[in-house]
Amino acid sequence: MNRSKYLLVVLALALPTTALATGCGGDEGSSDDPQDIIEAAFSNDTKIESGVIDLSFDIAVEGSQGGSLTANVTGPFAADPENPSQLGQLDLDITASGDGAAAEALAEDFEAGVTVTEDNLFVNYNDTDYELGEESFTQLKEQQEAAAEEAGVEESSSFKEQCEQAITAQGGDAAACDIDVTAWFSELENEGTEDVGGAESNHVSGSLDVEQMVSDLFQLGASVPGATGGVDPALIEPQLGMISEAVSGAEFDVYAATEDDTLRGIDFALELDTASLGAGAVGVDSASLGFSLELSEVGEEQTFEVPDDPQPIEDLAGEFGLPGGIPGAGLPGAGAELPGGSGGGSLPGAPDPDCIADAAGDPAAIQKCLE
Repeated sequence: MNRSKYLLVVLALALPTTALATGCGGDEGSSDDPQDIIEAAFSNDTKIESGVIDLSFDIAVEGSQGGSLTANVTGPFAADPENPSQLGQLDLDITASGDGAAAEALAEDFEAGVTVTEDNLFVNYNDTDYELGEESFTQLKEQQEAAAEEAGVEESSSFKEQCEQAITAQGGDAAACDIDVTAWFSELENEGTEDVGGAESNHVSGSLDVEQMVSDLFQLGASVPGATGGVDPALIEPQLGMISEAVSGAEFDVYAATEDDTLRGIDFALELDTASLGAGAVGVDSASLGFSLELSEVGEEQTFEVPDDPQPIEDLAGEFGLPGGIPGAGLPGAGAELPGGSGGGSLPGAPDPDCIADAAGDPAAIQKCLE
């Protein structure tokens, strides 16, 4: 597994943290202590089964290769309480735009949509709707249920339980999930209450302990067999340490409903001195990253409209010049391999893992691999 795949494993394991944040809360009233508010928002078992999600990601880069990129995911969702392993229903709009080097990479602003109903899946791209089809969607659900049953996935109410199930399903050591997510937050301050997504919410601000967060995520990723692709974890960990040291600022804001402590919003803002990582040699001096999540209409009934006259989803593969069906879908006609997929390819521009291994921790040699 190359370095890009390793990072994907780490990110995939980090995602349940956000998923838990959208579905946790306490049963008791909120406290004025910001630490109590944080713990109640991330550690208890009230689940959010429906609502509207508004998620955004921003990155801005300074330097000769500078630019900015903004991506948004918005729309309603509704979980299936009887089948926690299922997709549930959702209707999400996805957009991305950029300028500078990011605009060149995108070529044009991106707009798409994904709708999942009880019996079908639809994709909108270039103002055209495509459908997976009820028969194929049924196969997809059956495959998902079988995989969940084989992995022993059950409805869980905490990050640790979800993490242990995910790690075990990958053949890893569940002990790696014995981490305290709330330890990532420090210098807490109670900023009072605000209306977030239509709910009165406690606002807690503070700083991120990037070193602790990176260390925990590294341990999660490294616990999966083969995640490092044969590269000694001792060679990767210093690189992650360099990243945490390059963070010149890391702040967050958490918003938890005063009624039930469920998390209604979260913002992260990171400032990176990328020149300290050697990125200045390729025209990148500094970077800022922002992440924002807001939930509204929580607990309200949501509607999911079926597009009129959708085209077969195989036609969408043709939009990208791919033969057969949708890559990696595991359905009839599937099988085309995306760069960096399970077929062993690597993402364009990704450093050769053998080069990283041969560098043996030498910063200059590692920088040459990155270049």
